[in-house]
Amino acid sequence: MTGQRIFTENTYRQTVSKIINLFIGVIVIWTWLSMTFRLGRLGAESPGGFGNLRYFTVLSNLFQGIVSLIYFCGRKISRWKYASTTAIAFTFFIALLFLAPVRGLHSVYSGANFFSHLVVPVLAIVDFLIFDREGTFTLRDSLIAVIPMLAYSLFYMGNILINGLEGNDWYGFARKGIPAAAAVLAVLTAVNWIIALVLRLPRKQTAQL
Repeated sequence: MTGQRIFTENTYRQTVSKIINLFIGVIVIWTWLSMTFRLGRLGAESPGGFGNLRYFTVLSNLFQGIVSLIYFCGRKISRWKYASTTAIAFTFFIALLFLAPVRGLHSVYSGANFFSHLVVPVLAIVDFLIFDREGTFTLRDSLIAVIPMLAYSLFYMGNILINGLEGNDWYGFARKGIPAAAAVLAVLTAVNWIIALVLRLPRKQTAQL
């Protein structure tokens, strides 16, 4: 009976996880298409165009959406899912703890931002911590999970160094100079790693680096 109960619970979790990931994928695609091509009410609040791909929020949502749809189709991509959840959780906490106090809740959680900053991240985090139990992760995996944020930091700084500050410092990290921007991005990458370590706790695997 105990084995049957465990099997039933695992089947229930897997089913809910698949539904959540399908929902995430659909929301992400719908939101991005609405913003990019100005479709419907969400699109009306967006400037439109592919320029939104320069923002980490958009990139992390697209990353999460693609991974979620692949997972829904039955592929074993636990490490990719760990990385995408780390990235989207970073987006959630930056929006909640830094952007909301500065810009206001309406700006951060209205329109497409409501889905990008809140709905998709919360669904992804809940799924990863509660329903998706596939795979355990080492400390090395937590470092790999930070690669998306690290790659974005290198892209951001490289773009500024190559093309200059004007029009390329869209987050304002370089207002006090290039070294300050590099320091900010280094801190944000470290914060992203801390999030990866926290997400790893329920599925921790001890291993050597």
